[in-house]
Amino acid sequence: MKILLSCSGGMSSSLIANGLVKEGKKRGIDVEVKAVGTEGIADELSADQYDIVLLAPQAVFRKQAVEDEAKDHHINFLLIPRTMYTPLAAGKLLDLVSEELAK
Repeated sequence: MKILLSCSGGMSSSLIANGLVKEGKKRGIDVEVKAVGTEGIADELSADQYDIVLLAPQAVFRKQAVEDEAKDHHINFLLIPRTMYTPLAAGKLLDLVSEELAK
């Protein structure tokens, strides 16, 4: 599972990315996460293939632009719920991502 995770500056998302990778290892799932700022999403989607784009809740002001960019690349999009934007909720977030990808 390859995830592109974005927040406003790409700083806080690296903590969430590490949590998702660790949770994937616990479950025996190969999870690869790249964390970037919202301004880097278009370039990243053009350069590599992802299964889903996740957006941090504090970057909700960029939701429409990021969601449109994901759709242009035929990639699923998910705005992370505020209650799941913590490394402690990585398991719940990975469950949500899996559900979104199964749709």
